[in-house]
Amino acid sequence: MSNVTIVKGNLFDAPKGSIICHAVNCKGVWGAGIAKAFKDRYPVAFIFYSDMCSANGAGLLGSCLLLPSKDHVIGCLFTSANFGSKKDTVEEILDATREAIKDLIWQNTYPSSKPIYMCKINAGLFGVPWHLTQKILEEFPTQSFTVYEL
Repeated sequence: MSNVTIVKGNLFDAPKGSIICHAVNCKGVWGAGIAKAFKDRYPVAFIFYSDMCSANGAGLLGSCLLLPSKDHVIGCLFTSANFGSKKDTVEEILDATREAIKDLIWQNTYPSSKPIYMCKINAGLFGVPWHLTQKILEEFPTQSFTVYEL
């Protein structure tokens, strides 16, 4: 049985107190797709994310930034150094995803772990076929992931 459960619905309706994740670039841009929806809903989180990118750039690749908000913890999974036509290759994105998920799980162990929810990360504007990212998530069988799709 898979540790990945796919549900129909809106990621922003995930239970309060949970972590809601999306894949992000290292350039400090949430300009389109679900990233734009995060920016519109969580403008203060966007500023913090953008500042982190300005200070650290591609050094963030393969890491996770957790940002508290009123209802959720926002999980920014740095899976591509760039975006648009300059986004990383599928293989690079998958490698960075593996490392970012490791970092997310590590950060989510203390003081107690929160449920992890996400959209089909990487499958939108990064153009990675979802089943490839799902295989990465399944490499962490002790962690469950709930994935929202519209």
